Amino acid sequence: MAGGKKKPNRRPQPKPRPKPAGGAGPAPPAKPTQAARFAAARQARVRKSRNLRVALAGVAVVVIAAVAWRVIDGRRDAAALRAELQAGDCTFDTRSDRTDPANPDSPPAAYEIDPPAGGNHAPGPADAGTYTADNRPSDAQVVHSLEHGYVAVWHRPALDEEAMAAVRNAVQAYQRDVLVLPRDSLTVDVAATAWGERLLCPAVETGPLQRFVEAYRNKGPERVDHPPV
Repeated sequence: MAGGKKKPNRRPQPKPRPKPAGGAGPAPPAKPTQAARFAAARQARVRKSRNLRVALAGVAVVVIAAVAWRVIDGRRDAAALRAELQAGDCTFDTRSDRTDPANPDSPPAAYEIDPPAGGNHAPGPADAGTYTADNRPSDAQVVHSLEHGYVAVWHRPALDEEAMAAVRNAVQAYQRDVLVLPRDSLTVDVAATAWGERLLCPAVETGPLQRFVEAYRNKGPERVDHPPV
């Protein structure tokens, strides 16, 4: 109407929702049945068991991979060492007499492998040192020393002084770990033996001898601390 007052623009109010009969609120959720609880617990155990198996499988894969790597790496290192020892005229092998674990302190009359690198041995080992034909220990004592982690360096008795000086030079840094002995039956000028390892050199080669001692000293199956010479 012209000149009249405008009517207020009132928004329609929402209608109130009808209350449930009896005036009560929404019904509470139904409690799970005992069977449902058992089923849920069983599913939880299955999930836990499956997760545990997956975790253990993952750990096993890691362990197997680590062991395989160590084996491969060890073989690679052994091959590299063998090549280093045989870079000149020396030859390397792993020949040794068999040890009877039930009676290791019963030495044979003579060792099949010459010079020996293992087998049954005397009850007492020989000490490190440089020996002569007059005071050298028996093979059985030397083999016991090898078992304790010593290295034996054998040489022909008639080796000249220059060659003997080269032998002494090769082992001087490890005197507490080495026995130097003459050997009449030796078919090469010098040889070195550790437990299950042998180096045979037709002439004295300081580098391979020193490397052999360095690699195999203190590696015997019954290693003991070596007193100073």
